[in-house]
Amino acid sequence: MAKHIYHYNTHAEKRYFLGPEHHDLYDIIALNGNIVSHTPPAIAAFLATAAKDFYIDPQTHAFQHATIHLKRDVSDKKKKEKPLYKFKPSIKKLAKERLGTPFSDVITKDRPINPTLFLDNGKIKNDVIDIVCQSVKRFQLDMIESELDDEAKELMGEPSTFLPKFVIAPYFYLSKHHWKEWLKINISCYQRMKALVKEVPTYLSLVVSKEALDNDGAIVSALSTVKPDGLLLWIDSHVEEELRKSEVERYIHFLQGLKGTTETLYNSHGGYLSILLCHSEKGCLDGVAHSVNYGEHRNVIPIGGGLPMARFYLHSLHSRLRWGDVVEIVQHRGWLDSVGSYREKICKCHQCQELFEEKGSAEKAFDLYGKSNPVTITRRNGTIVRLEYPTKEAKQAATRHYLYNKAKEFDDIREKTFSELLQELNSTYNEISVDSGEDAVAHLLTWHKVLET
Repeated sequence: MAKHIYHYNTHAEKRYFLGPEHHDLYDIIALNGNIVSHTPPAIAAFLATAAKDFYIDPQTHAFQHATIHLKRDVSDKKKKEKPLYKFKPSIKKLAKERLGTPFSDVITKDRPINPTLFLDNGKIKNDVIDIVCQSVKRFQLDMIESELDDEAKELMGEPSTFLPKFVIAPYFYLSKHHWKEWLKINISCYQRMKALVKEVPTYLSLVVSKEALDNDGAIVSALSTVKPDGLLLWIDSHVEEELRKSEVERYIHFLQGLKGTTETLYNSHGGYLSILLCHSEKGCLDGVAHSVNYGEHRNVIPIGGGLPMARFYLHSLHSRLRWGDVVEIVQHRGWLDSVGSYREKICKCHQCQELFEEKGSAEKAFDLYGKSNPVTITRRNGTIVRLEYPTKEAKQAATRHYLYNKAKEFDDIREKTFSELLQELNSTYNEISVDSGEDAVAHLLTWHKVLET
């Protein structure tokens, strides 16, 4: 059964993981290493309450990029001070107090890791690999239990529940020019980590640039000699709705190759196309991860997120749309004329139902999702940008609506045939494109054309 994975990025998102209304919407919690490192007691308490499988991403790739991406501007904007960049506290703690050498050297020397740290004339430095794997292992296996009090340990039960579902070997981004070196290093780290860890399976995290993906055959061939317990795939900037037909075909071909090297393959940042590929009739993936109301695709750089702008997730399009675009679609078709029409054409999740009861009409319920306040931000280059940021009420409603709809997508691939799901893509495309153009729905036709063959 396909696993539905939530990324836990900030403590403000905790409400969407806990409680009876949210607990059964997902299967696994994915934790970023920096938040685990920065607030371990809070994370330990959260996991004790959630009572879900989890894993910890050690984020070792973060330390191979230019260090500016690990910093934030601490200058006083009101005083118009010049930008002053310092390492983010969570990253600094992760490197210096949790992962240790050589990651701490990135902070001390203000210089990123490069392949020569691990390679000597193309030959792996086993002593360096061992040091890195030992520290990354301790961080993932010991961190949670060390921060739990006796009451929390009793709540969680058996000692095995303190452990992650699997550990992730140290890993690095397969960049445009040095993907061969980094792949060799990743494989060596996996092999050493696998030998060290006996408590749980060991997974290999495969973070791939689009340029490196051109060498998918070589990547699959290298992994086939290792056959990792599991693979976590992250393709840089892989926006599924924007993929051309040839790119969808290449993606599926890559997944099929990877699936031949491992028993478990998860997409760390995927949307509905990836969920479809979890269907038993396809079997390309075993699970898909995303964040709460964002995170279906993600850039490797910058490290961490920006300001996640809430959009409205239109289930029939399987896409998060800008407010103006979704308003045009639903109003043009009269989907707001009645609650019955709204439920049939837009959504009948618990969040929308609560808004019907509170607001008294479909139109008023829908309008709440678009409520916003102006926000002014200053970008790194000094440019001032004015954005419309959702109100707290709108953001919370949009997030719950999104999570209910993502859960329904997983239910659909378990309950419907693949041909039924493809027909739904085609029907939605035909209904909306006829008088609104292809801009919002072209991806449905692309997916349908590839997947039906």
